[in-house]
Amino acid sequence: MKATKENANAYAKNELDANKHMSFLLAFMAALLLLVLVGYIVKLFEVSRSTYYMTVSILPTLAVVCCVPICLVKTKAMTKGGYKYFVLGLFVLAIGVLNVVMPKHGILGWAICIALTGHYYNPKVCRAMFVTIIVMMLICMGFGMFYGEFDSNLLTGELDKQTELIHSRLLPDAYPDSPGGRWDYLRALMQVGENRFFKAFFNYYIGRALFVTLVYAIILFLNKRTKKLLQSEISATSQYEKSRTELEVAKEIQLNTLPSETVSSKDVEILAVLKAAKEVGGDLYDYLAIDDDHVAVLVGDVSGKGVPAAMFMMKTITSFRDFAKAGKAPSQIIREINGSIIQGNKSAMFVTCFLAILDKRDGTVVFANAGHNPPLIGYNGHYRYLKCCPGFLLGCFKECHVQDETIKLNPGESLTLYTDGVTEARNAAGEFFGEKRLLETMNRRDYTSVVELHHVLKDEIKAFVGDAPQSDDITYLTLKYRGSDYVYEEKEFPATKDHILEILGMINDFGDDHKFPADFKTKLVVVGDELISNIINHGYDGEEGMIFIRLLFNAKDQEFILTVIDHAKPFNQLAVDNPLIGTEQGLSKIGGLGIHIVKKIMTECSYDRINGKNILVLKKRF
Repeated sequence: MKATKENANAYAKNELDANKHMSFLLAFMAALLLLVLVGYIVKLFEVSRSTYYMTVSILPTLAVVCCVPICLVKTKAMTKGGYKYFVLGLFVLAIGVLNVVMPKHGILGWAICIALTGHYYNPKVCRAMFVTIIVMMLICMGFGMFYGEFDSNLLTGELDKQTELIHSRLLPDAYPDSPGGRWDYLRALMQVGENRFFKAFFNYYIGRALFVTLVYAIILFLNKRTKKLLQSEISATSQYEKSRTELEVAKEIQLNTLPSETVSSKDVEILAVLKAAKEVGGDLYDYLAIDDDHVAVLVGDVSGKGVPAAMFMMKTITSFRDFAKAGKAPSQIIREINGSIIQGNKSAMFVTCFLAILDKRDGTVVFANAGHNPPLIGYNGHYRYLKCCPGFLLGCFKECHVQDETIKLNPGESLTLYTDGVTEARNAAGEFFGEKRLLETMNRRDYTSVVELHHVLKDEIKAFVGDAPQSDDITYLTLKYRGSDYVYEEKEFPATKDHILEILGMINDFGDDHKFPADFKTKLVVVGDELISNIINHGYDGEEGMIFIRLLFNAKDQEFILTVIDHAKPFNQLAVDNPLIGTEQGLSKIGGLGIHIVKKIMTECSYDRINGKNILVLKKRF
C-alpha cells in the first residue's frame, strides 16, 4: 500500500512511542547489567582473573551507555529515523556482552531482542535484527569460549572411560583458566580427536539459532499482521477524518447561510441562536427586511437530522428568501415555500415553521403557523404562549392549509420563536425541559436585553440537561419591538489602538447630540475606553479583527443602550472579580478595577457568546 501523508504521520507517531518505550527498557537493561556486575564482584560466577577484570570494567561502562536514551526522551533525537537502530543496537550490544560473560543464559536475551522489534510494526527492522543476532550469536559464542564463565557445553573434554568423568577439571588444574590456557586446552582436545569448536557449533549454536529463528518467525508474522491492522486503522481514520472534514465544511456552509448578525435598530431587535445536535442539522431560522417598514422572521424544524435534513433546510430558507416580498401575507409565502420544497421530495421529508411579519410603524404582527410550536409573547415577567392555529406541515401535501392571524406588540414587548429541541431537551433521567419550565425561565426575572434573555435561556437548558447528550437541534429567535421612540447610531471599527480615540469620539458626539448629562458623558467615555482596550489587548490579543459599536437612546424613557460586538476568542469582561477597595492592604485586585467602574456607572450589564461573537450590552437609565 502506497504510503500517504496520513500513513507517514501515523507510522512516525508509532515509532516515536516505540523509541520512548525502548529507552525505558534500556534503563532496565542498565540495571540488569549492574546486577550482573554485583554477581561478579561477590564471586557468584566461575571465571578467570583476566575475564573478571575485563567484565567489571566493561559492564559499568555499558550500563552508563544504556542510560543515554532515557536522557533523550524529551529531545528531537527521538523523532529521527535512525534512532530505532541506535536503541536496538544497544540492546544487541548489551545482550552480546552478557552472552559472552554468561554463555549459559544468553539465548533468552537474543529472543528478547527479536521480540522488541514488534514495537515498530516494521518487518524490515525485524529481518535486520534477526540477521544481526544470528551473526552476533556466533561471534559471542566464540568469545564466550575464551572469556566467559565456565560452560560445560563449550569447554568439556572427552569422556574418561575408567572414571566416567568429563575432563572439565583440566581447567584450571592442568591448564590455566585464562584465554591462553583455554586455547591450549582446546587445541590439546583437538589432538586427541575432540573438536570442541565443531561440537559447540552444531550442538550449542545451531540449537539456539533454530530457537531464535522460531521466535523470529512468530514476531515477523505478528509484525506483518500488526502493520496491516495499522494500515487498515489509518485508512479507516483517514476516511473518517475526510468525512468529518466534509461535514465541517457542510456545517460552515449551513451556518453561513443563516444570518449571524444581531439586528438592533431604533425600531426592532432580533437575535437568533442555533445549536445543532450533529455537525449539521435540520433546524432553521431567518430574518430579513421586506421593505422599510416591514421585517419578516422565520423559524422551522426539518424532520430527521444530518446531511439530508440540512439540505432540505437550506432549500426551505432559499425558498423563503425568494418568496418573501412586500405585499404578501405570511400564509401566501408559506404556500409558495411548500410548492417549492415538495418538488423532488422523494424521501418524504417535511418541515414545520412559524412565519411572522412585523410592521415597525405600529407593532402589528401578521403570522401564520405551519405545524410549529406556539411562540412566547410578552415582556419582563409577563410572557405567555401565543394562541394560534396549528396549521399543516410543509412538504407533505400539494395543498398547504395555513391561515393568517394578527397580534399587536406594544413597545418593549417581544416574540420568541423556538424549535422542539428546546422543550424536548432531556436530562440523564429522561425528563423533558418542557413548555412549563420554558415559560417559568422566561418569567423568572427582568432582562436588560435580548442578549441577556438568550444567555439565561441557554444556561437554564445546559444546567437541566447536564452531561446527557444533545438529542435534537436547539434553536430560538427573539424579535423585540422597541417602537419609534429610539434613535440609534452604529459603526464598525478595526480592533487597533489607533482607532480607540475614533470610537470614543463617536460615543462622545452621540452624548452631545442627545444632551446626556455632562458627568455621565465623561464617565461614558471612560467606560468605552475600558471595554475597547480590553477587547484589543485581551480578546484579540494582537490579532486582526473588528469591533462593532451600536448606540441607542430613548428620549422619552431617558434610556441609553450601548452594544459592543467582537469576533475575538470567548472573553467575558463582566466576569472579572470586583477589586477590594478600602482594605488595610489597599487594592488587592487591580485587574478588576476598570470593570468595577463600568458596573458602577451603568444601570445594567449583560454578556453572551452567540454565533462566534462576544456581545456586551450595557444600559443606563437617567
